[in-house]
Amino acid sequence: MDEDLEEFPEIVQDPVYATVRSTASYISTDSADDLDWLEHSKLAGGIIKFLYEGSTEEKSHTAYYVRVEEEALIDDLARYMSKVWKKRNPDIILSVISSLSHYKKWKNGQEVEDFQAGLIQAMNSTNMWVLTNGLDGGITKIVGDAVRFERERRIILTSRKKDFYVKLSKRDEVDDLPRLTVIGVVPKLQIDFDASKEGIHDSIISLKKSGIKSEALELNSEHSHFIIMEQNTDLKELENFRLRVEERLLMPIGRGKRYRKMQMFDPSLNAGSVPENLPTISSTCTPMVGLLIQGGPIDIDHVVDLLRRKVPVLVVQGSGQAADLLSFVYFEKVNHTGDDYESYVKTELIKRMMNCFPKDFVDDELARNRCRDIFLECVSLAYQDNGRFLTVLDINADPDGLRNLDKYILMTLFESQVSKQGSRFQEQFQSDLKLTLDWNRPDLAASQIFEKYDWTTIKITPELFDKALLKPGREKFVELFLERETILLHEYINYKKLLDLFNNVANPDFFCQICLEGVLAKSPGMSYPVGKDFVIGRDCDLNYLLYKLTNLENLVSSKDISMNFSGQFVCDKVTAERKALNALIYWSVLTFNPGVTRVLWKKSDQPMVMALIISMIWHNLAIKWSRDLDTKRQLKEAAIEFGKQAVKLLDLSYSDSCLNTIASLDEKFPELNNKTTIKLAHIARNKFFIAHKSCQKWLVQRWHGNLLIREVDYGVFKLPNWLKIYLSVLFIFPMLFWITYEVKEENGIKVTVEEEEDIDVDQVDTQDLMPMKIKWDKSTKGKMKYQMKEMLSYGRQNLKVPIYLQFYYLWSAPITKFYVSQIFYLFYLTLFSYAVIIPSCGDFYIDLVVYFWTAMIWVEIIRKTIIKRKEYKEMKIFWTVLEIVLIGAFLLVIGLLRIVPKFVPFIKYTTAKFVMSLGLLYFYYRLLSVFLPISPVLGPMMINFKAMMKKDFVTWLRMFLIFMIAGGITIQAVLYPNYYPLDESIIMALSRAFFGMFLTKIDDLDSNEKCERFYDNQTKKVCYNAATSFWNRNTSQIRFQPEYASCPYRSFGGYAMVIQYLVITKLILLTLLYALFSVTNAKVQSESEEIWKYQVYSIIVDFETRLRLPAPLNFISYIIMSLEFIFKKVKHFLGWCCKSSCCRRKDALDGRNKLSIVKVRGSVDYSYWKSCMKKLNEETEKTAKEEARPKEQSQRIEQLVTQSKLQKEFNDKMTEQMSNLERQLIVCSLALEQIAHKIDTIDPKARPELVTVTNLHMASRQSPYPQTKLQRFPVFDKFVSWEEPYPTYDPVLYTKPVDEYKESVQNLVDPDFIEITERLSMSSQSQAERVSLLSSTGFQVPLWNNSATYVINDTNVEVNRVSWITKDGMPIRYELDSSNMPINPMGRTGLRGRGKLRRWGPNHCVMLVVSRWKRYQSTSQSQQNFITVDGKKVLEVLVVLKKETGEITLPSGKEYGDISLYSAVCRKFLENIFESSNVELNNNMTEQQMVQFFEQFVEPHPGPFTGFTSGQIYKGYMDDPCNTDNAWREAEVWNIHYHVPDNLDLKIKDKEKKWKEVSSYIRLPGNQNLIVQEAARNQGAYF
Repeated sequence: MDEDLEEFPEIVQDPVYATVRSTASYISTDSADDLDWLEHSKLAGGIIKFLYEGSTEEKSHTAYYVRVEEEALIDDLARYMSKVWKKRNPDIILSVISSLSHYKKWKNGQEVEDFQAGLIQAMNSTNMWVLTNGLDGGITKIVGDAVRFERERRIILTSRKKDFYVKLSKRDEVDDLPRLTVIGVVPKLQIDFDASKEGIHDSIISLKKSGIKSEALELNSEHSHFIIMEQNTDLKELENFRLRVEERLLMPIGRGKRYRKMQMFDPSLNAGSVPENLPTISSTCTPMVGLLIQGGPIDIDHVVDLLRRKVPVLVVQGSGQAADLLSFVYFEKVNHTGDDYESYVKTELIKRMMNCFPKDFVDDELARNRCRDIFLECVSLAYQDNGRFLTVLDINADPDGLRNLDKYILMTLFESQVSKQGSRFQEQFQSDLKLTLDWNRPDLAASQIFEKYDWTTIKITPELFDKALLKPGREKFVELFLERETILLHEYINYKKLLDLFNNVANPDFFCQICLEGVLAKSPGMSYPVGKDFVIGRDCDLNYLLYKLTNLENLVSSKDISMNFSGQFVCDKVTAERKALNALIYWSVLTFNPGVTRVLWKKSDQPMVMALIISMIWHNLAIKWSRDLDTKRQLKEAAIEFGKQAVKLLDLSYSDSCLNTIASLDEKFPELNNKTTIKLAHIARNKFFIAHKSCQKWLVQRWHGNLLIREVDYGVFKLPNWLKIYLSVLFIFPMLFWITYEVKEENGIKVTVEEEEDIDVDQVDTQDLMPMKIKWDKSTKGKMKYQMKEMLSYGRQNLKVPIYLQFYYLWSAPITKFYVSQIFYLFYLTLFSYAVIIPSCGDFYIDLVVYFWTAMIWVEIIRKTIIKRKEYKEMKIFWTVLEIVLIGAFLLVIGLLRIVPKFVPFIKYTTAKFVMSLGLLYFYYRLLSVFLPISPVLGPMMINFKAMMKKDFVTWLRMFLIFMIAGGITIQAVLYPNYYPLDESIIMALSRAFFGMFLTKIDDLDSNEKCERFYDNQTKKVCYNAATSFWNRNTSQIRFQPEYASCPYRSFGGYAMVIQYLVITKLILLTLLYALFSVTNAKVQSESEEIWKYQVYSIIVDFETRLRLPAPLNFISYIIMSLEFIFKKVKHFLGWCCKSSCCRRKDALDGRNKLSIVKVRGSVDYSYWKSCMKKLNEETEKTAKEEARPKEQSQRIEQLVTQSKLQKEFNDKMTEQMSNLERQLIVCSLALEQIAHKIDTIDPKARPELVTVTNLHMASRQSPYPQTKLQRFPVFDKFVSWEEPYPTYDPVLYTKPVDEYKESVQNLVDPDFIEITERLSMSSQSQAERVSLLSSTGFQVPLWNNSATYVINDTNVEVNRVSWITKDGMPIRYELDSSNMPINPMGRTGLRGRGKLRRWGPNHCVMLVVSRWKRYQSTSQSQQNFITVDGKKVLEVLVVLKKETGEITLPSGKEYGDISLYSAVCRKFLENIFESSNVELNNNMTEQQMVQFFEQFVEPHPGPFTGFTSGQIYKGYMDDPCNTDNAWREAEVWNIHYHVPDNLDLKIKDKEKKWKEVSSYIRLPGNQNLIVQEAARNQGAYF
């Protein structure tokens, strides 16, 4: 035993179950002393090692087990699970109810996979125990297979954890998942199991799994624990034991779970429940749900026991067996509440039970009825205490139901719960909410929890909110918690919580690799988890990270959120909540959790601004730091999504209030470095946001500054804005008429001379902000006088603004700076061009002016760059810095080459002129990027031009350089092999190749006589004189003379080189360049307008930062700025000297007043944006519904298709049942008619005469047709007559083939006339084929209603087709149908064709009633020997027993035509009655001869009376089962009566069977009974 304990911990187990080891070693030393109870507990356990064929013990799978004796206490078992197994209370227990004996293989394999997926999803979501029967079969095996697949998946994930960050993270993906706990409750007698009881809790058992079925079942090896019951006798005892275990598991085992006590707003919830100082509440009940799949009667007992204990049960309808039966009863109870419900359900349930369990209730009605009553009791217990304890999952109605098994399990649990009060409310609420959170079921949380407790305000614990934030896919819960206001964010988050959130993200790869290593350049693998320095302080890594992504400083203040968390608010609660929310948003953005980000953003009171920031962060991460293409794509898509949301919010606000939206663009946000919305949009580079018409109107206002330019319409023409600006600047007076001003008073409110109207921003440089039109009216007198009067009035209004302010506003407006700078720049270019074009050395003074002007431009560019870098950090200044460097270099070179040579000449003037030309070229090109982009026409064109130049032309040029260099060198080498010097040869080669794109030089392909003689001698000796090196050659002695260097060489190679180069460059490369330009132009064209509108902002900022005076007059501004700087410094110094406390109090008071105003306005603005956000959410949800509608419709269609299939199957079954019912009804109706006819013939004295009865045949309508399985078409009495319409009459066609008759009579049987007629009517038959068909069948044209003689096989055959049926004493003529076949004159029979008769139409025969008086057994011949009844003698007749059918019939002879009917009846009499085989008779016997034939059997007797009488008693239609609509029997019936003794008995074998007494009990086919009775009537006999 000790050796086993020492070796036990060395067992190698799966990594997932790394804790599965010796139970002895599993028990801590603290609790080891507490195990004395185990020795007296009737429990013994250990570990089971499952060994598979071909496996070793090292690779065995292990599971815990405990053997429970019958006397053991269930509490001891729970204690064993707690102490030895170390199990704690689960979140939920699922009891799978399904017996192995009633398992049927699931037909749909997809449903099995869905069930396994749904079960594993639930087990992976929360700590759930699954209870089964533990055997390796049925539903338990399906559960075990699901666990095995999940365990293998976890092993693979564990073995592949090579990511360094996953190793460093506190929680691993696999370790985070709950352990798979599957407990099997199994009796020992059902398994192949043997274990020594020496060990109490440390025994080891190895089970060999062979996969071969035996009487003892195997345990399922995928279970983690087994509870094995000793001394089990039957299934009922096992079910009771399992029920006891389940009942005990409802109560806590081990240490109970504890929940944080949350203070509710409703004081009644906690009143009198627990003391206030108690921080936690212990759990008192573990939720359990039963799951019934298939199952049998024993499982229904289990279900009803759970329901009695108020344990909810989920029934899987569609799995079959007991589950379907219980679902049927449940829905019948729900849908039918009438009095007849129970009687119908009981009857139908018994039928279905016998179909499902045919072997369980054989000859045991009590057990069957008991099981039925249990089904009914289960349904009656479905609703208890205002809760529903029975839920049905219909997998046919919901195809995804099994995959969403967790949803139905929770729904079953929640619908069974009742609202609680006090501390139980908190316990139940938190437990249920944790389950829904673990199983990711926000729909159930909203519908089953929050709606249940909507009568109070609910608060959740921070731990629940942590799970919602950190667990993947739980954003719906975050949204639900925030919507229900279950948590205040400023009370939730502080710097520690924020740090924990960063360190506990589910997938830290993004945050580590991109944010920490990429943006912050941290060391790989050493930066995570982050420390306190990441979030603490203004200069923490978090703020630096956000700064690099947004250019915004101190976005997250850990001090502020921590102070607000502790209750020491540094701001109002609204601002505190906003700061906490923003911190969470930044966390979700940096960890790239779009779902949570979207939810948090929706709760922001600054949604538009936060959307811009979120979009900006993700866009910068995607562009600058993301290297993975998939991650980059996801980041871009998320950034675009939030950018669009910001635009949608702006559009909603603009549609609601244009002025309010434009004003909000200037709103500053203190938390965002006092940036305005428009600045943030520009930082985010959201071109669609800035391209919005509200932003464009704002830009127009900013473009005009404080100027409002009027539009004066003169009818014929109107003045453009640029002309008005120029005239106002130059002449001053016009500004009084064309321009008004928007000024600010001391309180900061804008005052406008005229009311503002809507503007159109499509034409930025031509549209006026305040148009005022003077309409010309024909009825107005003194038009010009009126106009001048209005203009003077407008000028007087401008006088309200001081004249110096008018000048200031005019020259400060960006539009004025633009036009003034533009005209001055044109003057500059004109002067520069003149300076360059001046011949020779130029004009020194003009060069000096150009140099000074250029220097002022350079200084202005430097000043603008410094200002923009300080105020607009988001703007790119690379090209501006490059421009500063180039202009500075130009100034330096021009100073040296153009100015200094005036005093110290040292360089050629041509060089200076070239440098001047380069500078002029640059400044002309600069005009394109400075002044043209403001134009709405030229601006988009410039964008297209830049895109084509930056992308397409550069790409094309890189490709062209390859061909240019290769082609130029090769062409030069082939055409000019002796060109010297080498540098000139290279220049000539490259220039030829480059200019070959534009000019085609081919004149040097052909040489001349001089060059041809020169190239005659091309030996190596000519090239080299003495030296072996090229650089050491004596060039004077080799042929490098100038007259030969430029001599071209004519050859095929020259043509080939030039042609291939020209084809590639002119035909291919140029065409490719045009194609690239075309594609780019089409691509950029759709966005060029938005891009241009976005760039307008930069242009406006550029001119805003410029000085009022353009270069070169800006030196005046620099002088004024210097004076202002000196004045401010002096003023600041004087103010510092004159500080006073009064001033400070006044400033503080003003500050507080302003602060309060800001707060009030801010709250109003935030409410407004929340309303806009609400509208956006509604539109988004509507759009999402529209997008999801096709999918929903597809799912509904699939459900409808599934339901239609089920309905079709149901309809087919119903149709079949209706058809069967209809057939049964017809059979019953026919049977009733037959009974009625039998009743009519019960009294022999009341029986009708023979002729009357034959008018309505009965036997001719019986089914099946003799010697076949054919069923006749039902024909009731009323439809027998052909005169009665029967539209639905569709008789079966049957004609017995000729070859099935005896070979001796086959030639005498009529062929199938219907088949022959159909084959002859076929158009494809040729005449020869028709003749062959007629000859092969021996077809003879039938003569209906006539008798004819044919010669068949040299024998005369008489075919008599005349009917013996008479009407009014005259033979009838039967009619023919549409196919020229005879119709049965007695009516319909339900079958067409000849049937088994030999002739179409009437089939004649002679039938005999051979009778005599019945005598006693004595041999006396006296009269007293006759049997008499009621004074009448009793008649007995001879009958024939048919071997084919076993029925008795009267002797008869059938007509075949080769012999007479009388000969045939005599022959058959001898064969059937006397059983004579060799009979020799006359084939042409007459009636008299037939009578004489029977007279010979009379015994001699005294007296003249012969003792023999004969006579015909009936001739006509016979009601025979062989009759059809086209063939029927007719008979001539003779009565041969022996009055005196006969000698027939001496010749008849088995005479007792062949003589039948004539009475009412005799049963003969058809109307033969009536024939016999007629004979008895004629003889005066008793019947």
